[in-house]
Amino acid sequence: MNTKFTSIALILATGLLAGTQALAGVTREQVQAELAQAIRTGDMPAPGDQGLKLNALYPERYPAKQAQASLTREQVQAELAQAMRDGNFMITDNGLLCNEVHPDMHPNV
Repeated sequence: MNTKFTSIALILATGLLAGTQALAGVTREQVQAELAQAIRTGDMPAPGDQGLKLNALYPERYPAKQAQASLTREQVQAELAQAMRDGNFMITDNGLLCNEVHPDMHPNV
């Protein structure tokens, strides 16, 4: 019985110690700023057992998350130039590409 209690206490103490070490590098101001950001964006758990966040449950109350650009401006411009050379862009409402409508203008394809 005493060994079981000691083992449980040791496991709990190890967990608590690991948790405090993970938070050791974060200042009070950083935690308060993160909390304010989470409240502002609705990135907080909603009450109840649904497992949803407030911004998922009430999207009209919170600003939409901004999509992060994965390409640089130069990469996008390079892709556009390549598409223009290859005729790989739509020119009609029916979804046809330029190189499909005008194959003579894009001999590389």
